[in-house]
Amino acid sequence: MALTSHERIMRIFQNKEIDRPALKLWGAGIDTDRLLHPAYKPVAELAAATSDLFCGSGFAFNIIAGSNVNRYVERYKTETKSPDWIHQHTVFHTPKGDLHEIKQVSTKGEPGLIVEHVVKEPEDIEKLLSMDYAPYVVDSIKYDNAVAQLGDRGVAMINMPHAAYAVQKLLGSETLAYFSIDEREELTRLIQTYADRVLAHAKAILDLGIKEPVFNWVGPETYLPPLMGVADFEEFVHDMDKPLGETIHNAGGYIWVHSHGKVANFIESFIDMGVDVLNPLEPPKNGDIDLNEIIAKYGNRIGWEGNIEIQEIIQSTPERLRGLIDECVEAGQKSGRFILCPSAGYMEYPQPTEQYINNLMFYLKYGLEAVERYAK
Repeated sequence: MALTSHERIMRIFQNKEIDRPALKLWGAGIDTDRLLHPAYKPVAELAAATSDLFCGSGFAFNIIAGSNVNRYVERYKTETKSPDWIHQHTVFHTPKGDLHEIKQVSTKGEPGLIVEHVVKEPEDIEKLLSMDYAPYVVDSIKYDNAVAQLGDRGVAMINMPHAAYAVQKLLGSETLAYFSIDEREELTRLIQTYADRVLAHAKAILDLGIKEPVFNWVGPETYLPPLMGVADFEEFVHDMDKPLGETIHNAGGYIWVHSHGKVANFIESFIDMGVDVLNPLEPPKNGDIDLNEIIAKYGNRIGWEGNIEIQEIIQSTPERLRGLIDECVEAGQKSGRFILCPSAGYMEYPQPTEQYINNLMFYLKYGLEAVERYAK
């Protein structure tokens, strides 16, 4: 059996026999010219030539006000004390009062942070929901272009917002935790409203008649312990996402979900809500996934992607990486649904070290050798 990358990935989603485990470098694609730093060029080229590629393609969507968002939003920037950072302000002029967000944004491509969240007080939820929402008209032009560009080298996934994650970004984890106790009814109303909008958006995309679409979203990790409790995850993630999963599956689609953190005790929930492939399966200490144990328990009931921490590629010796790759592929291949992948995108560091670039090249070369040992 010899499969193309597209066939291999799709058969993992479909729980069908594959020729070998897949090899993914998160963030790699056909386009090798869009680089955060020139040093990434050989990595991008090798990944485009040898790995199984995933790319994201979005459809117009705004969870807060939809196509009406520009009626309410004002944006501007202010300087900070450092030339390396600016403050990016977003003001929502809602019918019931203004809401203000401040993001600290790097001028050099470094990760930023939210300095001031949109929602600070319970009444801010009512302000958010006072804005008139209107869905965008969806079309498949960008998605069709992504599919055509990838060809048989991989799969174009449809980027989706996640209702509970959208709310966490508006509140921040601290306020979210307080509201989950003191304002739970209002918090539930907000997440449910956003979940309804996401579901309607998915239905509009499915109505386009795309064959075997793969949807993807990120964010459930923000409702896992220790940030939130088990009951919070079940109510705000599982219960809110399950209708979306059922709708996508009933239309012949598939689901990829990214969730950092300790997910071992939530695999059954991910399966029940319809997740076909779960990423990034972090081992301890960041996560709690022992790949041998978890696959022995759940087998091929879900697709497994990841189990290599990005910091190992940044910091480890090639010898250690070799051992980690061997362990992951040996364990993962037992499921028949394994994708070897780092826990984060490879091109997220503006100033990559020589060691990191060399390790990325090693990961791709040795990773391919490792998965090909199990070729059928």
